[in-house]
Amino acid sequence: MRFSAYTEDTAGILGVAVKSCGHIFARQGRTIDRPHGRDDWLIFYISHGQERFCFQTEITAGEGSFVIFRPREKQQHVCISDKVSEFYYVHFTAPENFDPCGLSTSTVYTADGSTRIIDIFEEIIREAQMKQPCHGQICACRMLELLAQLKRGTLESGIQSREHMDKIAFAVELMHREYSERKSLDEYAVICHMSKYHFLRTFKNITGCSPVEYRNAIRLEHAKEMLEDGNLSVGEIGEKLGFSSASYFCDAFKRKTGLSPVRYRELRHGECRAEEER
Repeated sequence: MRFSAYTEDTAGILGVAVKSCGHIFARQGRTIDRPHGRDDWLIFYISHGQERFCFQTEITAGEGSFVIFRPREKQQHVCISDKVSEFYYVHFTAPENFDPCGLSTSTVYTADGSTRIIDIFEEIIREAQMKQPCHGQICACRMLELLAQLKRGTLESGIQSREHMDKIAFAVELMHREYSERKSLDEYAVICHMSKYHFLRTFKNITGCSPVEYRNAIRLEHAKEMLEDGNLSVGEIGEKLGFSSASYFCDAFKRKTGLSPVRYRELRHGECRAEEER
């Protein structure tokens, strides 16, 4: 699904004019492949989901990330999120020596999640759709403000990311040290002085998985050791590791290893006996 708008007033301001803009809802696999780019500039912003860009190497970008492309610069990227993703874009023309607020092109940036960025995209789209008097100049003004807000967002994101990294590192350390404790996500968020939603999002951005998935991975590594070395039952191991039930433990273990805990123990004990008999 795509909501697009095109401007008819090309006057713009200071030599900058918006040509088209839009809000895209895309599913996994939606691909943009323009080996020679376009004849205009592009700002591409990810509001939800993930996109993989092909530059010199492949780079995955998530929510709050954006890329600027200059005219005739290669544009190759694909939606990789398994859920519906949302993107905003603006195509615009500018003078030959145009400087997009010092931001490099064909580079993935992450901007602090300011609602103002989304608001500006929506305002540009609305102006382009309604086409009231002077809409071209207003679109151009909003677009220049958008670049400034994106630049500000990258600076604020850089400061916050260092703070977030320290907080998430502390949560990870706790998970390794206290993997059997049944701390809730709310408790981890409080420890990190973050809201639950912010903690979840930041944790996944930094580690690549959710807090529950990360802690379960730690628990399951310990489960392998306990299944190999001890005589505890599967239910006892699951309880000692902090899983809420034996069935949850068994399901998680099988998803991770492809084997049930019982079958894993049988195979490992069988391998040990075979080694002893050699």
